[in-house]
Amino acid sequence: MENGLKNIWKNLKIGAAVNSDILKNKQADEIIKKHFSSLTTENSMKWGPTQPKENIFFWEETDIVADYARKNKIDLRGHTIIWHNQNPHWLFDDNGIEVSKLKLQKRLEAHAIALTQRYNDIVTTWDVLNEVIETDKGDENGKRQTLWYKICGNEIYEFAFKLMRELSPNSKLYFNDYNNESGAKMDATIRFLSSMLDKGVPIDGVGLQGHWYYNYPDENILRKAFESYSSLGLEIELTEVDISLYEWDEKITNDNYFKTAPEERVILQAERYKEIFSIASEYPAVKCITTWGVADNHTWLDDFPVPGRKNWPLLFDEQLNPKPVVKELIKLVYVK
Repeated sequence: MENGLKNIWKNLKIGAAVNSDILKNKQADEIIKKHFSSLTTENSMKWGPTQPKENIFFWEETDIVADYARKNKIDLRGHTIIWHNQNPHWLFDDNGIEVSKLKLQKRLEAHAIALTQRYNDIVTTWDVLNEVIETDKGDENGKRQTLWYKICGNEIYEFAFKLMRELSPNSKLYFNDYNNESGAKMDATIRFLSSMLDKGVPIDGVGLQGHWYYNYPDENILRKAFESYSSLGLEIELTEVDISLYEWDEKITNDNYFKTAPEERVILQAERYKEIFSIASEYPAVKCITTWGVADNHTWLDDFPVPGRKNWPLLFDEQLNPKPVVKELIKLVYVK
């Protein structure tokens, strides 16, 4: 197979989430160079790993990914500035009491300055906000009740985007979330983004994480999502795509897991990938499809939502060989 995905799907950037261990693997290195035009730091750029103690930064892991991207002329996505998980305890603490709004903003500013000064040359897109909508447990507007939000309200979200525009004027600024392709969560996300845009908050795009299933989403859901978000004037990226061979609530309460990937579901998984790529390519607003990992030997779905349950959600198998769907995705371009 001579052509890689990144050379065939020219109207879409093709990305993958990586860490330093993945980049050290010779086969993974060959796959990335051949097929991917964008990389995302899997965990290392989040608050906890980056700044576990105030003003003490750990750059080694992210530096490896960033240097690899620089060397191979691959775009890098910065992930993420504000999230409710993987935050160090000190971030919200001020000598044993809850930190003030002003001090939390100052800490955010210092963190963002450090990140942008180090990586602005290679980061083309920042996930400024990650997973701030939670319709089942959020407030009346569907906002997740995070410490960020409880301390600062919506002001911190507006502040973050304006700050990142100032610090990284040449990068795209994204709002990123999961399950925001349909239903109440999409509606709440659109209301949130619309209100922010109406205030002049500099948001360039919305990320649909795309942690999906062999039987979901269908064409109608994808088209409605793409049309709804693009109507706001926003770019769209599918930022964390993996297609599980299990449905969300399947086999959670017992250990009757698949020992090998069921062929009938692998076929349906391939159809899902082809449909996602094909429909995404029809919408100019959709700029990139990033898989959350490179190959099935390293996927977070092996431990979520069921620890130790093997899953096979990516485009390359456990031996880092391309699955048949990779060749089919390449053929699909010529058919289209």
